[in-house]
Amino acid sequence: MLAVIDWDALLEVVWVSFVAGIGVTAAFAAGLLGATRWVDYGRSGRGGEAIIYGALALIGFGLVATAVVFGIVTMIDR
Repeated sequence: MLAVIDWDALLEVVWVSFVAGIGVTAAFAAGLLGATRWVDYGRSGRGGEAIIYGALALIGFGLVATAVVFGIVTMIDR
C-alpha cells in the first residue's frame, strides 16, 4: 500500500498549498488594510499617506487576482 503513494508529489502538494494559502491570505489582508487606510487618510486630508496605502491596496488585491488567474490557468492546462 505504501509503495502506491507518491510521497514526493504528496509533499509537494502539501507545501505548495501551505505557502499559497498563507501568501494569498496575507496579500488579501494587505489589500484590505491598504483600502481602509486609503479611505480614512483621504477623508482626513492626509494625501501622502493615502497614496501610499492606495498603492498597497492595488498591489495586495493585484496579487490575489494574479493567484486566482494562475490557479484557473493551471487547472485548465492539466
